[in-house]
Amino acid sequence: MARVLDDTEIDTRIEQDSDEEIQEHHDLERQNLMGQVHAHAKKPSCRRMFCKGLVLSVAGVLFLLMIIQLYSDYGEYIETQTFPPKLISMASYCENETRDSYRPFDCVYTNDLVCKVDRPKRYFVESSPHGNVTWISDTLIVVPTVKSECINLIVWSI
Repeated sequence: MARVLDDTEIDTRIEQDSDEEIQEHHDLERQNLMGQVHAHAKKPSCRRMFCKGLVLSVAGVLFLLMIIQLYSDYGEYIETQTFPPKLISMASYCENETRDSYRPFDCVYTNDLVCKVDRPKRYFVESSPHGNVTWISDTLIVVPTVKSECINLIVWSI
């Protein structure tokens, strides 16, 4: 038969190690861990470093070549579809003066409007009243279809 123990018979003391034993155990664990760290912390070999450098260099060159190829294929499309047209000049040229202007050109208006200006790469000229627009080297000539007192001229770079 099994015997039941009383509360007075059970030993509830907890044995504690001395401070010296704890310190020895701590030092032993630390030495083991430090030995493992030193064993794993080797310097990479010269061959390994050279291979890493070579792979990164090849990847960088391929990336640059890819960007250049994409720009040559889609660069013009991106420029025309992404960036808005740039307003070069907007002014109202009358027979005696220039009015209501934003960056006006050096123009003379008699029967035709003749302006001295550098021609943009891709230009769009809008005149009111409508007229025939010609650009000869650095001279813009607008011949209005209807004679009026003033010509409104807008020049865009698209």
